[in-house]
Amino acid sequence: MYGKLKTLIRHTVVYGLGASGTRAIGFFLIPVYTRYLTPADYGVLALVAVLDQALFIIMNMGQSTALFRTYFNHDSAEDRQTVLTTSLWLIALTALPVGLLALAFSEPLALLLTGSGGYTAWVMIGIGAVMFKTLGRLPFAVLRAKEQSQRYAWFSSARTGVGMALAIIFVVGLHLGGRGVLLSQLFAELALCAILCPLTLKGLKLKFSRRDAGDLLGYGVYLLPSGLLMFVLHLGDRYFLKHYGSLAAVGLYALGYRFAEILSFVMAAFQLAWPQFLFSNRKSPDAPALYARVFTYVVAVTGFLWLGLALFAEDIVHVMAAPAFQEAYRVVPWIAGAFFFDALAVAGNIGMPMHRKVKYRPLILTLVVAVNLGLNFTLVPRWGASGAAITVCVSSGVKLFLELIVGYRFYPVPYEYARVFRLAAVGAAAYWIGSSIAWGSLGMSVGGKLFLLLCAPLVLYATSFFVADELHRLRLSLSNVRRWSTALRAAGGDGR
Repeated sequence: MYGKLKTLIRHTVVYGLGASGTRAIGFFLIPVYTRYLTPADYGVLALVAVLDQALFIIMNMGQSTALFRTYFNHDSAEDRQTVLTTSLWLIALTALPVGLLALAFSEPLALLLTGSGGYTAWVMIGIGAVMFKTLGRLPFAVLRAKEQSQRYAWFSSARTGVGMALAIIFVVGLHLGGRGVLLSQLFAELALCAILCPLTLKGLKLKFSRRDAGDLLGYGVYLLPSGLLMFVLHLGDRYFLKHYGSLAAVGLYALGYRFAEILSFVMAAFQLAWPQFLFSNRKSPDAPALYARVFTYVVAVTGFLWLGLALFAEDIVHVMAAPAFQEAYRVVPWIAGAFFFDALAVAGNIGMPMHRKVKYRPLILTLVVAVNLGLNFTLVPRWGASGAAITVCVSSGVKLFLELIVGYRFYPVPYEYARVFRLAAVGAAAYWIGSSIAWGSLGMSVGGKLFLLLCAPLVLYATSFFVADELHRLRLSLSNVRRWSTALRAAGGDGR
């Protein structure tokens, strides 16, 4: 079991180093953006991102997920290559018409999003970026399918570095404001597409298989409504804020969302590594226990990150953001909680993807979106950004609950309920203590909360959370650390 878990962890870590992409650029450039952009500018960028995400879902046609099931249904290398090229044809034939149609209606879309035609150029740049992003995702899928996680990480990191450099040039150097942010994304995606597509697809015959196309579309089309409903679930709140508030309110909310996305970096990396792991181990006799252990570890890791974000949200925003954006911290715990629930839904819902019961996903999401819309109509006019954040978190929690119930029906997993409950209790107690104390200075706040955060694993150990094999491996790891430390000190002594 642990050998398989190590493979999953290795791919997740490598994907995590490279999969951050635009999110990483947005996070690391927060000190720049909040000093060169107004909250209203940041709000427009968030609304353009809403449009881009909706277009990406339509253009991609669920191929990022459908590809892996069809790919692993074949055993020969030639048949698997045909799956890849068939998916390329499907994406190309979908993305181009949709992108051109969106460009033709860019002015009405700008009016719908922002209430002003003055942002038409912003919308057009965003549409161009998402067209290249859609095309560039297939080479990345090829690398994932072949489990070439290091190459994936290298190219993703290169895109991130180019995007950050261009953003600084356009925003700081050329003073292009929000348009500069969008231009940096466009040119980064274009450069990556121009390099990665020929390189990754080199040697592949551009075959088209009607059978594979039917399988890809059959699975992808079922995923399309789910993707659009997820879009409403996670991004529709910005439009509610714009309607009931202002572009500045959207900007503050979007900045808080950006901080909470630290947790989504890990979730996104796990999502990239998970399909290969899930389907490649489905015939293993210990598969149910393996999936249950992964779920426990996902609760532990993402829960620890959520606790850290929730505790340190105000301190992080105070250090990184300009004064005009300081109130953004209030939404971080709720939005991070939504990402936490989403990660658990990926790891916990085994039955639906395993048995292709994707028809249930739109039904579940329809119910959740109904809850989401009702809460948005109720809470956003009253509480603004905080109401939107609470809505997102509650909606994700309801989605997790429903997906676990349906997934368990088709593939029962022996979840480690007692351990999961213990994790939840310790995390909730640490957050309650940390948020109830008036810490005073920034130094006292950081020190006290860090102490609480580090106490959580010790409390788990004291309450017998860890099982025998985990304790054994932990002792081995500590022994290795001590051995390496001794060797380093000895090497340093010899040098003297």
